[in-house]
Amino acid sequence: MKNINKIYNLIFCKVNSLRYYIKEKILYTAVKHKSFQILKKENPLISIVMPTYNRSKILSEIGLPSVLNQTYKNFELIVVSDGSTDNTEEVVKKFNDKRIKFHKIFREKRYPPSLGNHWAVHAVVPTNFGLKKINGDWIAHIDDDDIWTEDHLEKLLNFAIKNKYEFVSSAHTEIRYGKEKIIDLSNEKMPIGSQHTWLYTANLAFFERNINCWRATWNRIHDIEVGQRMLKVGLNFGYSKEVTYTAKPRPGENQIGIRAMKESEEYYKEKYKF
Repeated sequence: MKNINKIYNLIFCKVNSLRYYIKEKILYTAVKHKSFQILKKENPLISIVMPTYNRSKILSEIGLPSVLNQTYKNFELIVVSDGSTDNTEEVVKKFNDKRIKFHKIFREKRYPPSLGNHWAVHAVVPTNFGLKKINGDWIAHIDDDDIWTEDHLEKLLNFAIKNKYEFVSSAHTEIRYGKEKIIDLSNEKMPIGSQHTWLYTANLAFFERNINCWRATWNRIHDIEVGQRMLKVGLNFGYSKEVTYTAKPRPGENQIGIRAMKESEEYYKEKYKF
């Protein structure tokens, strides 16, 4: 049965990849001209998509302040609660900022439950929902526990406009066990930084996240997968060596990302079970 599932998933992923390429290539060709129009706008509106699930304290102490303290002020923050059962909505509304748009969606079983699958696609549905709610000229992504530099939006926007890029990303800092490391991909052939450093024109919002990434044997993380799809289509990318984002362990943890989940496996299995 396992072999049958592997073969099915392999065929599914290949067909799905082809489907995405054909669809996105056609759409990009149709809307590419809009990127140049957006690049000419003064003081454009940036739509920031932030998915969250049952982390109201982290959201209020890290995620929301990270956005609201930005030096660039013309943005809307679309917070999408993925069926949170804590006081997330109450916490968000206490900030009383008209730029924050709160949405709550229903959380249901979307993939076979495992830490690996959760890490690969857990934010897909709320992110895609948020992309459908944008009103801005540019799109940025941030999680509820991410730390942007205060000039994150300002630096990336100026970098994009100056160089006429429709998609930009940057270097970032990672902190693990108290040690800082700068992740600079500028020497790669076609560098794309962490999705939390992405800034791209809103006409590209049709690049949805793939809920079926978990089926793949490689390139199965949703943000990496959509980044590769963007590369295939031929976007005009730019990469800045300046650090605009820090990935830091959550309170009580020493690691980040999937490694943090593996170090507290039972906790996260319980937290994210459907």
